Amino acid sequence: MAAAPASRFQIIPLVGILCLVYTVSQFLRSSTGVIAPNLAGDLGLEPEGLGILSGAFFLSFALAQIPVGILLDRYGARITMLCAIGIAILGCFVFAMARGEAGLTLARILMGLGCSAMLMGPLMIYRWWFAPEKFAMLSGLQISIGTLGALMATAPLAYATEMFGWRESFVGAGVITLGLAIAMAFIARDTPPGTVVPERPRETLRQSFGGIFEAMRWPGVLQLFIMISTGYASFAAIQTLWASPYLADVHGLDLSARGHVLLGITGGQVIGLLLWGYAEKIFGSIKKPILFGAALSASMLALLAMLDEPPLALVTGIFILFGLNAGYTPLLLAHGRLLFPDRLAGRGITLLNFGNMAGVFVLQVMTGALIGTMQRAGVEVDVSYRLTFAALALGLVAALACYATISDMSSRNVKTG
Repeated sequence: MAAAPASRFQIIPLVGILCLVYTVSQFLRSSTGVIAPNLAGDLGLEPEGLGILSGAFFLSFALAQIPVGILLDRYGARITMLCAIGIAILGCFVFAMARGEAGLTLARILMGLGCSAMLMGPLMIYRWWFAPEKFAMLSGLQISIGTLGALMATAPLAYATEMFGWRESFVGAGVITLGLAIAMAFIARDTPPGTVVPERPRETLRQSFGGIFEAMRWPGVLQLFIMISTGYASFAAIQTLWASPYLADVHGLDLSARGHVLLGITGGQVIGLLLWGYAEKIFGSIKKPILFGAALSASMLALLAMLDEPPLALVTGIFILFGLNAGYTPLLLAHGRLLFPDRLAGRGITLLNFGNMAGVFVLQVMTGALIGTMQRAGVEVDVSYRLTFAALALGLVAALACYATISDMSSRNVKTG
């Protein structure tokens, strides 16, 4: 069904508020990175605790993907997103009041649940408001603008924490999110005015899960699932968790200085997302740029592992390039859209997005346990981080070797059905 025409006075506020709401998701997922040493100092958290704390967001986000998909189909994006945002706001306030690791972890779980619809919801709305040929552009715009939220979780969050404290900063984040939710309630609609949405037969829960199991058995999905569970996760382990403690423990950077380095990492990611969006067109395939990007990320992690007492300027440069290169990771979801036929596309992408976020949880918990074990065993602090970088590089190479066996595809010759 063709999208109904809408005026720019309807479209601009709609796209604007949906992008702003998504910045909340990016901010909250990255927010423990710059303040991790502060949390450890104030509440006595060990590296294992920091790994679980940061990863809890990604695990709850991942587990929520399947019910979110069902809710979007049954009740629409606007209602689903408003309910989810309410949970995210609660998570901000619980985080601000937490007195220990359990309270912080509960807050992160609530944040993950609350942010689980902030990307898929807008994409569902765009499907009805815009012509199909504009969908890819809007998806890229949504992700690029949303990543500005991750920028706010770097130097700006460090500054707010120095000025007011991390608890007060999260109260402020909750209040701002509440304001965005109210604005979205007035602005956003699932369909343009006058659009009649055709009734579709609702699947039973058994049928819905049956489609997921079919997607799990689809040729090539195992290789793609392994790669997507490792690609973004290896970047997120650095950006949202270990970069800040590494800079504090090895290079002696204070909160403000760490925030500026993380700003460089995330700023590189924002630019990379825009540049890598043209990769399929340049390479003429979806597989080749993913192979190139993953190999480059693994090389940079290996370089960080090999360098003994590297100067801060060199480390900062590698981190920024690492963020710039991370723009290849959304191509994995694009490969998933090409891999599955139309009738399985939604559930297939949901399955891959589950792996995308669950992989972050697994890697963050594993690296936290690795660093904690080495430090208790008396391994020097810088060596423990270098071995962690090496482990991330090896995991990425292993996933890359598995992904290399998948069939190549291109949006120019993919068949639907």
